[in-house]
This record gives sequence, C-alpha cells and structure tokens, in this order.
Amino acid sequence: MYRNQWIKKTLLLLFVTLLTLTWIQPFRVEAALRIYQKSRDTQYVEGVRHIKIAAEIDFNGTISEQVINYAGINLKNNPHIQVVVGDNYQDFGFGMSTVPQQIYNIHQKFPDVKVIAGVNGDFYNMSNGIPVSPYVRNYEVIFQGTTWARTLVGFKANGDVVFGKPTFSGYEVMVFDQDGSLKLNPVKVDGFNREPANTNEVTVIFPEYANEIPSGSSKMMIEASDIKSDGSGSRYFARGQYSSETNDTVSVQEHQFVLMGSKVFSEGFIEPNDTIVIQQRLSGAFEGVRDAVGGWEILVKDGLPVTEFTQGASYQFRAPRTAVGIKNDGTVFFVTVDGRNMPLGMDGVTAYEMAEIMAYFEADHAINLDGGGSTTMAILNGDDYDIVNTPSDGHLRSNANGVFFIKGNLPVGLPPIPYPDTRTVLSTPNQLFIDENGQLSFNTIEHATRYEVWINGTTKIDTTSTSVNLNLPMGTYTIQVRAFGDHETYKQSSYSQQLSYTVYSNDMLNFLDFIRDYTQAQHNANQSN
Repeated sequence: MYRNQWIKKTLLLLFVTLLTLTWIQPFRVEAALRIYQKSRDTQYVEGVRHIKIAAEIDFNGTISEQVINYAGINLKNNPHIQVVVGDNYQDFGFGMSTVPQQIYNIHQKFPDVKVIAGVNGDFYNMSNGIPVSPYVRNYEVIFQGTTWARTLVGFKANGDVVFGKPTFSGYEVMVFDQDGSLKLNPVKVDGFNREPANTNEVTVIFPEYANEIPSGSSKMMIEASDIKSDGSGSRYFARGQYSSETNDTVSVQEHQFVLMGSKVFSEGFIEPNDTIVIQQRLSGAFEGVRDAVGGWEILVKDGLPVTEFTQGASYQFRAPRTAVGIKNDGTVFFVTVDGRNMPLGMDGVTAYEMAEIMAYFEADHAINLDGGGSTTMAILNGDDYDIVNTPSDGHLRSNANGVFFIKGNLPVGLPPIPYPDTRTVLSTPNQLFIDENGQLSFNTIEHATRYEVWINGTTKIDTTSTSVNLNLPMGTYTIQVRAFGDHETYKQSSYSQQLSYTVYSNDMLNFLDFIRDYTQAQHNANQSN
C-alpha cells in the first residue's frame, strides 16, 4: 500500500515537473516536411532563376496547399548581377510605395541599371512608412532603425552578404568632394542641438533647436538636401552642402543645419561644393555595406531550419511570408509563399514551415522579411514586370522598402583623399574640335591616364585616347572633357569649356552642302569677273 502511494506521488511530481519545463521552454517543433509538387515552372531572366511551385505540403502530418515563388542567383559567379534596396524614401520625411514603384525609383536614381527581380523588405510603421530596422542605401545609413534587436541583412559591392544584429560606433561628419571622394578620417560628433562644451567637441544643431545660437563662436551653415531627426535625441541623419560661415547670432532655419567645433574648420576639411553627411557609423561585420535591409527571425542557421521561436511576426500562425536565403557558395535568393486565399490553394505558412521551405531550397542561412499583405515578388518580363505571386490584400500594398537583383553598373565614387589636398591639379583639356564625321579631338594633358567626355552633362564616355567618335543622333549637344591621372598624386582637372555641337539630318546636310557649293560658285564667278 505504502509502495503504491509512493509510486503515485513520484509519477505526479514527475508530471508536474515535465509540465513546468514545457511551459517555461520556447515552443519547439520536431519538423518533418514533405512537398508534393502539383506543378513547377522554371525560367531564367538575365541569369536569375525563377521557380514557381504549386504544391501540397505535409508538415508533421498537417496538410496544406501552397504557392511558392523563388528567385535567386550566385552573385560570386555572376558579378554583373548585384543586390540593392529600393524605396520611396523622401528627403525630410519617409514614404511608402509598392514594389513596382520602388523599381521605377531605382531606375530613376541609377539609369545605367535594370532591375531583374525583387521582393518587399523590412517591417515598418504602416502609418508613416518608417522601417523598424536600420536602413542603408548606397552606403548612407539614412535611418538607424527604431530597434537594433532584429536581424539586419547587408550587401557589399563585392557580392559578400552579412547578417546579424547591427552595431554602431557613433555619429560622424563625413565629407565628400564634388567628385564623390570621401575625405579621410571623418570627424566624430559629440552631441546634437547644443553648443560644444570645449574646443575639442563637435556638435550638430538641427532646425528643431528653438534657441538662438549666440555670437562669438564659429558656425558653419549647411544647406540641407535631407534631414531626419526623431526628436528623442537618439536618431539623426542629415545631408547637405556648405553654405557659409559666421560668428554672428543665428537661428537654425528649416532645411538647414549648423556645424560647430574647431575640427570642422580644419584646413581643407569642408569647402564650397563639398557634400556633408551626418550619420551613425555601422561597425563590425556591417562596416562598408553598400545596402542593408532589416528582417526578423532567423529561419535557417548553418543549413538547419530553426525549430524554436519565441517572438516575431505571428510565427505560429499561417500567413503569406517573404524571406531571403543565403548560401555559402555566394547564392542569394528570395522566396515568397502566398496565403489567406484557401480557395486558390494558398493557405499560407507558419514560420516553422517557412524555415523548412528555405532549407528545401538549400539555404545555409535565411531571414524572415515582412509578410502578410506586404508579401510581393516582381520579375522582369520584357520591358515590364510581372507580379508572380498573389498579394493577399487583393492589390499591391505600399511598404517601406524592398530588395532587388539588378544588372548594370552602379556609380562608383573615386577613392578617398586626404585633407588638405596637396595633389597636383592636372591641366584642363582645350582645343576641342569635332570634324564632319563626328570625331572629337582635344589636346593631350601631361600625366593624364584617362579622360571623361561629358555630353549634355549627363552622358559620360571614358577613354584613354584624345580622339573619340561621338556617333550621336540628330540634335544639339554640349561637349566637355576632363582629365584624370594617378589619383594619389594628381587631382583631376576642371571641366573644359563647353563646345556646342549640332548633328543634322541627311536632308539638312545635303541642303547645307548645296548652300556651300552655291556660295563657292558665286564667289568664283565674282572673282572671274
């Protein structure tokens, strides 16, 4: 009898212990995923592989209907394809846009590239478009995020992909000359919206500063092309150009910011036509990333699907989802899974199922992006784009940003330079001449290794020769030339004077030839008389 009671008490204690352990531990799924494909279509667009799968999924005995889209390419083996972010980000404020609108904006900003495919990006505040995580576009940390606790995915110019929780090393004043060269050793920012406490401090004062800045101290006025500050004293970004210096009493105007501190007045650090950027500096693995977008849960780690989630994007419920996958061989891919549309076989997936799907596509690492009604994938089709998934809102949702495969050449700034700049400035090309065949020629510049020929200030031809065939269609053009040498020793020349050049139609050329011949004949006749 006593033995039976002891057994009962022991079993009860064991049951309570197991129940308690289950309660306090993260929910864990021992996963087994089977995908029974009903259809699978594969196409290649500019080297990017797009796969669309309609399938029945068996996840631990739970059956669901899914439509899955995949777009990916090995960036290491295809260096002509790069990853960039896109948005409808507005100067002096945030904006939202659909994925096709973001593609249009990328083309406007970088006319020499073509978007091949892309998906929606970070989670965001749906009332104002502010992304949750840090956001980096073309090397600028234009927003440092409302949290650093989530996963950031960064893309470098050489094709490397980094991810993890972001780290920062403080604010800095970065200065770029008119050709985009960063002036070495950016200056640390010690504070915002106050005067420096001593001569070694540098502070930045934004328009939100309500007081006047008294006379006596040196102030550098910057005309802003963009300003972001959240008023909390913890998040700032600014970009602008040098305007003036003063010791007078000033008030900071709208679309303006003020730099104070002796270091910003160092010789050659900030000059007219320079661009000044105030931003948080990413550090660690993210230092030097060109573009970065935020996500949330890690779905795949070291090739294995994650089976424990404790937070994030309603991980236990079925929904449309978007994710980015990374393979150790250099492959990057995007995946969308549709949902909230069961009649069309689009049940949606949990985070556990999404993790298994990313592992199915052989991701070594995968990160969950924003999902739900934001889930969108666009693929290039001729001169237009197909939305290959079915957005659950019934229409495209405007969101904060997206991430895209592009083909083409992004602008590359010149290497960094010291200040003050003591390099020898190359002479300016002159003697510009265009013959009747459209051949441009100009004088040779000593120590020049290459030249830039600019047409209407927008189209550039790089050449090592002083003779270039312009081959332009009918129209009127302005032509300028600059000389470049060894960047470390010689500073590029100024632009040459503009040469106006008109290309006529064949009919107009024949008419001009007739006028010329007629005038010459009249001249010869007069000479004979």
